[in-house]
Amino acid sequence: MEISLNKLVEIPREEWQNLRDLYKVDWPRNLVGFYTVDNFMRWTDKDPNIKHLKAFSLDGDFSDGTFLFVDRYQLFLNSLNPSNDRLKRALSLLDWSTGYKVSSFLERHRQAVLDVVDEKKLQKEYDSQTPLFYLPKEKAAGFLVEPPPDIFLSSINAKDAKLTDDLWPNKHEGSLFFLTRLINWNINVGAYKKATNELVAWCFRLQAGPLGALQVVPSEYRRGLGTLVTKHMCKELAAIGHDTFAFVNATNIPSKKMFEKLGFQHIDTGYWLRTFPTFDFHWTD
Repeated sequence: MEISLNKLVEIPREEWQNLRDLYKVDWPRNLVGFYTVDNFMRWTDKDPNIKHLKAFSLDGDFSDGTFLFVDRYQLFLNSLNPSNDRLKRALSLLDWSTGYKVSSFLERHRQAVLDVVDEKKLQKEYDSQTPLFYLPKEKAAGFLVEPPPDIFLSSINAKDAKLTDDLWPNKHEGSLFFLTRLINWNINVGAYKKATNELVAWCFRLQAGPLGALQVVPSEYRRGLGTLVTKHMCKELAAIGHDTFAFVNATNIPSKKMFEKLGFQHIDTGYWLRTFPTFDFHWTD
């Protein structure tokens, strides 16, 4: 029987756990692949009919862990195959015409992404390097989280989504929906002023599992609120048996120092690359 090697096949939802569990090996090297699939499993448990979410394998075979998840304009990818040949073939079969934000992909998969982008003559909006900092749950569980007397911690109120979007340096078309969904579906934390219920610091958990969109309003700088919300997130994740990791922009020295002070270790390097659409396209949900 001739085996096709030139098509993307959607991975059925009932197979996602089998795919996820392939990534339990060689921990924490493969935590990004594990938590990416785990995130979308949890999301589809909440809403089985999420629009614009698809998981693909090459020719229906994900035995080597090769997958693509397309979530709106974001693309998540991974593979346990060191050659990256099948990952590159899968990427080449994807329709890139509307542009993708290729998110949280690792150094070992970078060349496959760049080769496909070059072969398709796609223009890049940005290509950012982000060291991966990791903290095991055992260390996170021991953190003391003590807010200042005028601050209380809570999940972020959905009404504050616009504030988090407006102050986010990575704000873009579609980002308000993106952050609102993270508020509704993922662990998150906000630091609020007791006197006014004003949100002054916050941290999200992104689709692939890392902490993200960590922000403190300028009027509250130098109070340790960034560290506070980070420690709270670490403890929340440890409570559900998850390790914590974060991608930190290579030029963000204060954030790198904060994570190192908390005991995080730099174990890998990730990238975020966005391609422009090949025609006049604007994302709508």
